[in-house]
Amino acid sequence: MIATIRRRRFSRWFSALLFAAASAGLGPASAQEATDAALRDRVAQLVERLDAEKPEARDAAEAALKKLGAKILPLLPDAAGPSKERSERLARVREAIHEAGADADPSSPSKVTIQAQGIRLSDALQQIQKQTGNPITDLREQYGAEATNPSFDLALKDVPFFQALDEVARLANVAPTAFTGDGTVGIMAADAAASAKPPAEYVGPFRVTLKQVAQQRDFQAGTSSANAMFEISWEPRIRPMLLAIKADAIEVKDDQGRVVKPQVTTESTDVVLRPENPAAEVNINLAAPDPSAVKLATLRVKAEMTLPAGVKTFRFPSLAQKKTIQQGDVGVTLEGVEVDEQVWKVGVVLSYPGEGPAFESYRQGLFNNRLWLQKADGSKFEQNGGFSNTGSDGGRLGFEYLFVDAPGKPEDYQLVYETPSRVVAVPLDFTFKDVPLP
Repeated sequence: MIATIRRRRFSRWFSALLFAAASAGLGPASAQEATDAALRDRVAQLVERLDAEKPEARDAAEAALKKLGAKILPLLPDAAGPSKERSERLARVREAIHEAGADADPSSPSKVTIQAQGIRLSDALQQIQKQTGNPITDLREQYGAEATNPSFDLALKDVPFFQALDEVARLANVAPTAFTGDGTVGIMAADAAASAKPPAEYVGPFRVTLKQVAQQRDFQAGTSSANAMFEISWEPRIRPMLLAIKADAIEVKDDQGRVVKPQVTTESTDVVLRPENPAAEVNINLAAPDPSAVKLATLRVKAEMTLPAGVKTFRFPSLAQKKTIQQGDVGVTLEGVEVDEQVWKVGVVLSYPGEGPAFESYRQGLFNNRLWLQKADGSKFEQNGGFSNTGSDGGRLGFEYLFVDAPGKPEDYQLVYETPSRVVAVPLDFTFKDVPLP
């Protein structure tokens, strides 16, 4: 009952705040700021109560934070807090919010709503990150460009992530890039020489850009061929594992209705994806169109993305102690740690259900697992030295992960390991029309 009364009080206070903002004649941007401030204050209050004197107050605060959902993740402080109690509860809140999204449709895009006049670029990017969970990095100064912060009007309502980001980039005269090396979407200075934008299709959480169509003639062999190059970008939050092009489902016709046959071998249709750059370049080889063709009337590609549909978090209380933890069908064993001067070699064995093609999808995805060392105060040391596959036996896979220059001793740390709870195959079907031929 106490928690219910508090929620009602907060609801009345929150509504009064919005009413006061409207009554004062604040514009959409100011109303949005008032909403953000209210949520930020609410989160701060609940975080403070995570180490309250009474256990029931701590439990109520933790439950309230979990209920607020993914929108509060950017507002939570680092796991390291003034007390072990707060650090552990913050970690549980994050894990619960992440796992609550496991049942969401992974083929659906994140949505963005920003109604604001005169919003700054930095504020717009911050709002997009908060609402979608996709990290964005401003790379302009790193590459020698001036990091200007222009203002503009935005009227976005339930707009998919990539379309929202592209609109903000257009208004701010910047350019998004997926090749950042750190798993984020980057912002670069716009290329003044690029007067035309390449064709793009938005499909669920993906953006597909047609980068070029080329034709070539081999005079020695007496043959002609063509090639279409695409860039497939994805929202960083989904971390896909495998891209499979369906070679038998590629459909290409020229402007006279003639079929242009693909020249794709089965061996070249699967691409293992890595999380460092949330994009992949794909080349589709084609027979040369008839010389009389001016355009490709239709260029359709069907593919499939294998990606995790939820994440399980395993916490091992001591890095130096061998232990197995089972969550449902997924098991993780910490084999222990070997210290070699400044390098700690941590052995981990994972077990997943089944074998065959389904298990192979898991195997590919395990390369995207995330792990870190964590002290009792919540401070983290990320895995930073690479990894290797140490073996495969049925539904079990072994890995060795390297930590370089970790301060202290292995006994000072627990190991936190994240791995997909299951994987799903999501269709990716895109079509470009009236593509000019060179």
